[in-house]
Amino acid sequence: MILVVDTNIVFSGILSPNGIISDLLLNSKDKFEFYAPAVILDELNINHQKLLRLSRLSENELHFLTSTILKKIDMIDLEVVQQQTWEKALELTKNVDQYDAPFIALSLELGSPLWTGDKKLINGLSAKGVDWILDTETIKNFRNGD
Repeated sequence: MILVVDTNIVFSGILSPNGIISDLLLNSKDKFEFYAPAVILDELNINHQKLLRLSRLSENELHFLTSTILKKIDMIDLEVVQQQTWEKALELTKNVDQYDAPFIALSLELGSPLWTGDKKLINGLSAKGVDWILDTETIKNFRNGD
């Protein structure tokens, strides 16, 4: 199954390297193909100091963990997203969180679900009839065959 991964999932995997999200990202090759818009790299750079502080990892440890997780995710340049797909993503994220538009656009373009822990996004899009936003529990259950 192809899944688009939201930034908060990557952050959670970094901040809890022994947690379920990190486990799902690192040990699900037989079940999932992970994709993310390349803008996720900018978000990681912008939040690097915050991740360093919150994780309590050394610079080298943070770099290693981030690299290990990112190797499991194919980065897609958003230039491949069609204009009408962008417009639909912007409409869906309007009054929810337009910063998530790149992730929604990539999900639409690939025809795949988005994995996120962002409750505001999940609830906002659910209210608009979107049923392809998946939370961590759903991903875990799918991987484990539950």
